[in-house]
Amino acid sequence: MRTRFPRVAPIVLVLLLSATIGAQAITVRRSGDNVTVRAPAFTFIKGEPLGRLKDGRSVRIDLTLAILPRAGAARVAETQQSFILSYDLWEERFAVSHAGPPGKTTAYLTASAAESWCLDQLLVPINTMGALAKDGPFWIRLEYRIQDGDSASRLAEPADTLQGMIDAFSRRRKAGEWTHSVEAGPFRIQ
Repeated sequence: MRTRFPRVAPIVLVLLLSATIGAQAITVRRSGDNVTVRAPAFTFIKGEPLGRLKDGRSVRIDLTLAILPRAGAARVAETQQSFILSYDLWEERFAVSHAGPPGKTTAYLTASAAESWCLDQLLVPINTMGALAKDGPFWIRLEYRIQDGDSASRLAEPADTLQGMIDAFSRRRKAGEWTHSVEAGPFRIQ
């Protein structure tokens, strides 16, 4: 007589290993009075946005790093930053400009180095985390929204007519917009 246990054990083992590997893909560290993240598997320079960059178009990315008290919970603290990505066709390297103050720019980066540079700019002040900064485990959520440079500039234009306002507020996901988010945890500040 055969039992079902040997068949179930490998499935449970695979699920546990994949959860562990996913949690290791993001690390949280303290940098002065801020929390920062490293997430090598959190890539956004790929697919159609990468194709647009290689066609000589710029791409805007909005990144958000949020602190959560538990998985799926409301945000306790967050930071948002916007960046403009471009691609040097001759050098086959990426350039990144911080879209807001302070105006930082870097160039001659590989795709992974450009992604890491953007994530390094996301700093959540520890004093905004409340009790989670002292004794609580917390989760993080990383999100990105990418727009190609053309649609980003159209969104920045003011809606000066009633029809323009209706169009601006009734838009759903546009063809030139991509989003993704990932949650990981629990973490503690060391």
